[in-house]
Amino acid sequence: MRFVLWLLMSFSFVFSLTLDRALELAIKNHTSSKLSLLDIEKARENIKKARAGILPQLSFSYSYTRLGGELAFGFTPKNRHSYTFELDQAIFDKSVFEGLSLARNQEELQRLVYEDVLREVQFQTKQLFYALLYKKEVVKIAQENLRYWEENLRLAQTKFEAGILPKVELMRAKAQLEKVKADFEKAVADYKKSLEDFKSFLKYEGEDIEPEGELKAIEYKQEDYEKLLENNSTIKVAKKSLEVLEKAVEVQKAQYYPSLSAFATYQGNTARLGGSDKMVEGYTFGVRFNYKIFDGFAREANVAQAKLDVLKQMENLKDVETSQRAELRKTLLDLGSLKAQLNALELSLESAKESLRLSTERYKFGVASQLEVLDAINNYNSLLESYYYTLYLYNTSLARLERLTR
Repeated sequence: MRFVLWLLMSFSFVFSLTLDRALELAIKNHTSSKLSLLDIEKARENIKKARAGILPQLSFSYSYTRLGGELAFGFTPKNRHSYTFELDQAIFDKSVFEGLSLARNQEELQRLVYEDVLREVQFQTKQLFYALLYKKEVVKIAQENLRYWEENLRLAQTKFEAGILPKVELMRAKAQLEKVKADFEKAVADYKKSLEDFKSFLKYEGEDIEPEGELKAIEYKQEDYEKLLENNSTIKVAKKSLEVLEKAVEVQKAQYYPSLSAFATYQGNTARLGGSDKMVEGYTFGVRFNYKIFDGFAREANVAQAKLDVLKQMENLKDVETSQRAELRKTLLDLGSLKAQLNALELSLESAKESLRLSTERYKFGVASQLEVLDAINNYNSLLESYYYTLYLYNTSLARLERLTR
């Protein structure tokens, strides 16, 4: 009993963690969600960068030159100062407008990527959480098994001292208890390792945690999941990626259009007038028209490359839709199969529990052997562990179904 208490002490003073709280921590702390948020911020900055092309551009320049005596002759000033204020405004530049539209589409894409990342993080969190609940139940099974065999050893010791149990049966009881202790310790170690993995996934560095709740079957409604696949975030990302690449084609085609801009300057420079150096200042303004007539077929190559990227993404979109639809159908098949297995295991557990009760009673009255009891309890524990493992698979499949359709 001291052995059990020593192991159970490790579960004291822990923070009970609900699934909802675990999901909050995962969304907040997981690296992939943080990186995705940074990508959104980067996309917003790209919008600002693209918008700069349609905003006025103001610049200032200044220079000073000192001429040596051998260079400063006649009316040339020895000290030359010059400055220029220049204002430029794009009037028409299709590449700038298309680039701004592309940047906005890329920001929308990053938002969809973030949504997809969140759904994947939520699914992984649920999968790990259900695995912890399963392993916690395994620890409970091992703990109950240990208590049973400790009591069995005490009973065997009493019978042996009374001379009604052979020594080999007592030795078998001791050996079985040591084996059950090792199984219990292994179950606890597996559970603790899974807890560490879960804490690492959540990036949680506080006090020890323990999942709150029990592993129970979650009901789900029969719906048209093929239609709900339209909500699939992975497919949305693939579709939006195609839109972005199609917009990139328009950006490359914009190179075929001319650009028109206006400019105005205020400038001054040093000149020698009337025998002295003076600053001559004045305004200029005008318009610029620019059209690239021939660039060695670079524009054609850029457009062709952009179109090829679109074709590649179209094929990728088909693959994504096909794979997600196949994953959905397999998940639905798994749910149906696992539900049937759960029903069968529930019936088997009732039968195994009754068989164990009868074997235990028979053993107490010396009618049954220890091997009969051992077989009965091993059968019951094996069925119980299989039941909880099937529950884990069932709930994980439900989480995957939600990942695919919500």
